[in-house]
Amino acid sequence: MEKNVKYRYNRTILIRTLVLTVLFGFVMFVPLAMKLYDISIVNHDKLEQQVLDQLTRSYTVTPGRGTIYDRNGAVLAMSASVETVCVSPRDIKTPEQEAVIANGLANILGVDRDGVAAKIAKKNRANEKILENVEKELADKVRGFITANKLTQMVFLEPASRRYYPNGSLASNIVGFVGAESSGLMGLEAVYNKKLSGTAGQTVVARTGENVPLPDQYEMYYEAKEGQNLILTIDETIQHFVEKHLETAVIENQVAERGSAIVMDPNTGAILAMATKGDFDLNEPRVIADEEVRNALGLLSDEEYGKALSDAQQAQWRNKAVSDTYEPGSVFKVFTAAMALEENSFDPDTKRFVCDGAVHVGGFRIGCHKAGGHGSQSFLESLLHSCNPAFIAIGNAVGPENFYQYMQSFGFTETTGIDLLGEAKGIISPYEVYARTASAQAVYSFGQTFKVTPIQMVTALSALANGGYLMKPHVLAEVTDGDGHTVEKTEPAIVRQVVSAETSATMRRYMEQCVLQGTGSNAYVKGYRVAGKTGTSQKRDLGVVAEEEGLYVVSFGGFAPADNPQIAVLVMLDEPGLERGRRMGGYMAAPVAGKIIADVLPYLGVAPQYTEAEALTVDVTVPYVVNSLTADAKKAAEQAGLKVKVVGEGSTVKSQLPAANGLVPANTEMILYTGDAQPEGDVKVPSVLGETPERANEILTNAGLFIRPIGAQTSSGSAAPHAAWQEIEPGTVVPYGQVISVEFRKTDVQDG
Repeated sequence: MEKNVKYRYNRTILIRTLVLTVLFGFVMFVPLAMKLYDISIVNHDKLEQQVLDQLTRSYTVTPGRGTIYDRNGAVLAMSASVETVCVSPRDIKTPEQEAVIANGLANILGVDRDGVAAKIAKKNRANEKILENVEKELADKVRGFITANKLTQMVFLEPASRRYYPNGSLASNIVGFVGAESSGLMGLEAVYNKKLSGTAGQTVVARTGENVPLPDQYEMYYEAKEGQNLILTIDETIQHFVEKHLETAVIENQVAERGSAIVMDPNTGAILAMATKGDFDLNEPRVIADEEVRNALGLLSDEEYGKALSDAQQAQWRNKAVSDTYEPGSVFKVFTAAMALEENSFDPDTKRFVCDGAVHVGGFRIGCHKAGGHGSQSFLESLLHSCNPAFIAIGNAVGPENFYQYMQSFGFTETTGIDLLGEAKGIISPYEVYARTASAQAVYSFGQTFKVTPIQMVTALSALANGGYLMKPHVLAEVTDGDGHTVEKTEPAIVRQVVSAETSATMRRYMEQCVLQGTGSNAYVKGYRVAGKTGTSQKRDLGVVAEEEGLYVVSFGGFAPADNPQIAVLVMLDEPGLERGRRMGGYMAAPVAGKIIADVLPYLGVAPQYTEAEALTVDVTVPYVVNSLTADAKKAAEQAGLKVKVVGEGSTVKSQLPAANGLVPANTEMILYTGDAQPEGDVKVPSVLGETPERANEILTNAGLFIRPIGAQTSSGSAAPHAAWQEIEPGTVVPYGQVISVEFRKTDVQDG
């Protein structure tokens, strides 16, 4: 009995022990199991990342940004290797290390010590940037500082790149620039940012808990993919020509709202040059380039300054040739003329248009720029005279429906699709509004009360030049990889045929006559057949302000050579400040276009073809004949196209005028000094401004100087040109026999 009791007691104790053990084990196991589940399943990725963060350090491998080239391989934008100085706050263990690093980097890099200390204080960070875009010389000093103070892993350098624009402001509104992260912010840098950027790589380095690097097999490297390169249609040399002449025009004509110019290949739509002046330096895009604007900003309060600065930056970055609209004025008359030819609205050889000085349409009096009118005139004469009443009649002959359809067909109601940011759309009334208003139909015919962009205008002009085809303009020619292999190529794209080849050929002839005998005469270039039309339009959207202050846009659009156009050119000056008598497209914009054409065509290998009259005065290079026998010197001068005058009794040339290698008109008299004869001393340059070519030549010759006339020439049916500019300021002392270039312009160039 006693034995059974003892057995039962022990069994009870055993059972209780087992139960408690199981219960205790269960109570302990379940939380542990849950914790293990949480660690291994629920938070596995998070915890694994934390371990990796503690044991690894990753470095971004920045890909090289692609280079931007002009069409001949000249670099317009490139990336240079630089480095970024960084610190790893979590690896800096002692206050002494903190002080050494903060003081050392501040001294070497010229940065604020407190700023460095603030970044070191972020103890949970492994990579704090101290200074970007550090050049090699400075980076080597930092490396020496790291080694001398045993700061490896606490201070380090990361490779990076810096965008550099070798030509400063050249093509700035086209090329654009990048931001702090080397991402395109404007221009082609932004349009093709993805192609240029490439793909970043990464290097991952592993280490132990004691910060000891692990063997190389734990290091991972993800290669960066280099950015692609852009080859543009832009020609650096042509861009230089355009910017030089446009900038001069903006300054000389006191242009308030900048000017723009475009040179386009009319046969392909390729943009060879596109400029806006004033512009800015791509290497310092946020610096305001205009000194007057900078000075005005400096007078503002802090509250006003920020917004004013931003507005000024946006204004100088704006690509006027693509993003701004303007009333085309009389340049548009060539399109109205083309419409009439294409529609056979009348016989252009027999139709007469009578201008009495004004016409009344829809209750409005629309005047002609010529007091009393042009009288009876042919179709071509109406274009040469740029007669508004005549073109109202021509537009009426085309008819409102056809007229509007041609405006659409020429591309004035849509964007061109050029591969640049911010392209504006022309401001054209809906057809319903245009068609029901007689006055609108009238003024549209000569290019007023609607707006277009410069890129629309030069594209449409190209259609008149190339046989009637509207081309899609573009600035990207090719995309290449790092090995120079073509990845993508832009082919010429025809949008539509606007007019026939016959109409195009007729308009080329008519527009050439506009330069030879009409308002475009100041675009004349000796040896080249230039075709074009001028325009002057009031900024009517400014209302009474424009009327009182005389705010105008002047322009010239054309192409050359007229018989086989290789380039189309548009020049537009917004709000020139000269007096009313000279504030005309024919006086201000046409000469700019002429100078651009005179530079570009020879550069492109288009040889001049001189008329007999031009050949007599073509520029020749003065040969060097000093120390030559007089007979040989005379022969060399005559072979160069010069007349010769010998002064003195010697047999050898001791001195010559003009100096060797200068340009002078053919048949200029070259003076050879022999024996004891010497040229006279210095002379003062007289003023020839406002004089005719004949009178200017007489004045300079009497002063012992030579003249080199450039610009407009005397043509039948138009008044003689007058000197508008001379190379050397009056009163300047120069050597006897100096050659003075004088630009002549015609003033009878009113274009409505």
